[in-house]
Amino acid sequence: MRLVLLGKNELDNGRVGNLILGRDAFQTEEVCEELVSERVRGKVKGRPITVIKTPDLFHPQRTQPELSEAVKKCLDQSAPEPHVFLLVLQPDSFSEEDRVKVKAILNLFSDEAMNYTIVLTTFRSVQHVSTAYASEKEDPLGLIIQECKMRHQIFDEVNRSDKSQVLKLFEKIDKMMEENGRRHLTCKEVGVKPGGSLLPESKQKAKRGRESDPHKDKEWKKKRTGAIQQAQKVMAQVQHGLEEKIINHAKTNTKFMNFIRDIMADLLKKTTQKTTIGVFGKTGDGKSSLINAILDEEELLPTGTVEACTSVIIQVEAGAEKDQYTATIEFISKEAWENELKSLLDFLAEQKERDETICTMAEEKIEALYGTNATGKSFDELMKDDRSTSFEAMLRLTTKTISKFQASDLSEAIKPFIQHSESDLGGLYWPIVKTVKIKVPDHKELLQNIVLVDLPGNGDCNQTRDEMWTSKLRECTAVWVVSDINRAASDKAAWEILKSSMTDMVQGGSCTGITFICTKTDNMEPESYMRSKKLNDGDLQITADNESERKLKCIQHRNNLAKKRIEQTFEKQFQLQKYNIKKCPVFTVSSVQFCLKKPYLKQEDTEIPRLREVLRILNQSNAKRVVSQYFTSATGILSLIQTSKDNDEEMNRDKTKLHYELRKKLDDGLNCLRADRLKSSFELEECLSDGVNKSEMKCAEITKKNVAVPPGKHGGGHHQTLSALCRNKGYLRSKDGKTRDLNKSLALALYESINEKFNALFPNEGETTESVWKKVKDFSVCSISVTEGYSNRAAMTHILRFLKAEEAKLKQLIYREIAQKKKEIYASITDTIKEEMLPGYNKAEECVGLKSMMAKQSVLKQHTESLKHTMFNKSKNRMLFSFRNLTKPIEIMLREKLVEAMAHALTESNFPFSMDVSAQMKELERLSALTDK
Repeated sequence: MRLVLLGKNELDNGRVGNLILGRDAFQTEEVCEELVSERVRGKVKGRPITVIKTPDLFHPQRTQPELSEAVKKCLDQSAPEPHVFLLVLQPDSFSEEDRVKVKAILNLFSDEAMNYTIVLTTFRSVQHVSTAYASEKEDPLGLIIQECKMRHQIFDEVNRSDKSQVLKLFEKIDKMMEENGRRHLTCKEVGVKPGGSLLPESKQKAKRGRESDPHKDKEWKKKRTGAIQQAQKVMAQVQHGLEEKIINHAKTNTKFMNFIRDIMADLLKKTTQKTTIGVFGKTGDGKSSLINAILDEEELLPTGTVEACTSVIIQVEAGAEKDQYTATIEFISKEAWENELKSLLDFLAEQKERDETICTMAEEKIEALYGTNATGKSFDELMKDDRSTSFEAMLRLTTKTISKFQASDLSEAIKPFIQHSESDLGGLYWPIVKTVKIKVPDHKELLQNIVLVDLPGNGDCNQTRDEMWTSKLRECTAVWVVSDINRAASDKAAWEILKSSMTDMVQGGSCTGITFICTKTDNMEPESYMRSKKLNDGDLQITADNESERKLKCIQHRNNLAKKRIEQTFEKQFQLQKYNIKKCPVFTVSSVQFCLKKPYLKQEDTEIPRLREVLRILNQSNAKRVVSQYFTSATGILSLIQTSKDNDEEMNRDKTKLHYELRKKLDDGLNCLRADRLKSSFELEECLSDGVNKSEMKCAEITKKNVAVPPGKHGGGHHQTLSALCRNKGYLRSKDGKTRDLNKSLALALYESINEKFNALFPNEGETTESVWKKVKDFSVCSISVTEGYSNRAAMTHILRFLKAEEAKLKQLIYREIAQKKKEIYASITDTIKEEMLPGYNKAEECVGLKSMMAKQSVLKQHTESLKHTMFNKSKNRMLFSFRNLTKPIEIMLREKLVEAMAHALTESNFPFSMDVSAQMKELERLSALTDK
């Protein structure tokens, strides 16, 4: 029985397919960019079925020729023709336009397709289940169900283990097939017809005016996509042939065949790890305009306001839904907000010695949510406020998703969640928001494997947001520092953010590069600039009395000057070698000029195209890596299948011999890794012990410095700063970007003692002889050449090729695990200190009234003094434990997985049949060569 899955959401199609098959056969995390169908075989209660998952056919820009081609490919996968169409729909997002599209797409298969169709509505929560719409004639979904003769089934994705819903579906399928004489659908010949998308022209989304994908990249992408599609088709044919062989041979080794099936299924799963680029900068420095210009989306992120909120993290990436802009808003918890609100009200209740910065922030937050004059109300009054009900529901749900077809509509909808506006007080939600994750359509060439994260540089007293800020910082592979060109070199806030974040970004994170971006380069008064720099027309090579030329020359002069100064300042302040960052590229951009239809600056002078090229190269690099991994794995499994031709006694003796040789090499390699682990662990312990001694000596001095009134300031209001520090568990970031972090300060001596060693063990870029990554990379069981002593060298070479592919795949998993665990290991020192300091923060926070500042200082000093002989040793032991818990499991994983692969590849006569795939192997080699070019 052949079932075709059609629907608006390709990922939901995959989830339904997995529920039917009872296993994770289809990708459900990321939409495939290629317009191809996927076919997987399986059984339901012993009944052989084939499930064909179609790609996204509902995109409003999908042309008729594209749809016709996609239908052709689907029919190829469901040959001779399908028995059933399962129409996978979501009740809350099915419009009349969708109904028209559904019928048009089904009509491309056959005029009779509706007679072979069952509607499946999916739910991720039982509470949403309702069948009322099924009888509502005016409802688009109800109408489509009626047109399918009321054949309708609800699938609850939460209860995946409930097999009864699949059995009920098959009862409906059997009944429908009886009505159809148990025949499959007879499809008409699909021809390519002229025309546009299925939507009326007035409803189609306008294409962007500016081309962002150079011809050479289009050609490469076209070749890559075509090659992968062909390769997938080859592998689908092999899988089809393999399944037929299995069905016809009763003595098949089930465990071995499932092993092969799992590898074939893994080929369809995308495991790309996206590159995160953190974008720093103060409000008003042009971050939003910059991101909009790079994406050629002038109205995506709200711009042009001096009131923009400075505490919400905004993330932008390419979207799964190809026709919509979506924003997923993540809120802090209800408990976290209530605790923060109490703190904010306490700050405002203080009549004397107020910290005006903290009090202003408190007023902004309370009025944003509750409206003007709300700061005069009590906590209980605010909890009973009518406005509370509107956002308390959000806090309970934890997330809210907004989808729009136009960027400008989404921008308007998310404003209350990311911006402050005095005119909208009482209708703003940004104080309870952690992150806003935006997904945009049609930007695969720049963002398919890239995530842009707008990291607010200004302060906030919310612990949840600060923790999220640090977490995102550690994810960044690259950081862009954005500053107005007029103050870039002297921008203390930007440098302060970098200074306090470098260790988190580099040793504790993934950062390999920092880029400085000077914005607003078009903001220029030539006469004033020339006067300030004592320049004349000759100095700037101005040849005529032309205002445009003078402005352009001044802009170019200032840009060059800014680049030199920033490079010098960066190197002077941060000693790049210390952080293994070799250089700091500087870009001077004008987002305004880039977006204007008649600019006076050329596109290249805005330097936006250069930044796009940076993104494109990163994006393409990730895509190439995925392609390479696909072909390596596909060729490997074909090599194993090819050995089915050689199953004689002599071959089995060769397998036994090779098995022995590989197991010995595995044992020797693991012994070397073990010795390296013990050596590295001992050296790391020596560095940590030195750090413990220094930390104990400096503990009192560090605490005193962090709790004391800053030099040059009077004590008024400092008790509020201390209160905020304690409520935030030792961390505070002010509005000018300065940080006060008692936990990190106490950990500083430990970090300084281990940083050099840690960089050697976990470099973000390049290799060292001590690198954990390099140890894994150099480890190889299969790096031998079969030349002598084997009767069938060709077959042994095939087996080795398969094992090398499995080894490479395993290493990729280990690399990702190391990258994640490295961050946790580095953070373990401050995490331990924070946990140990927590009782002190809580006790200090309770100090109120007269002389409360001195009481808080005293509590924190006494607490650190009482802990200094245990706290730092605990940090040391926790880091060592974390390190050993990383490296030892790597050895275990390598042994278990490679022993399993060897057992399957080198066991006698696993194949009860012969299958020649030499032609398919040659075809994959040809296709792989195309992508390499």
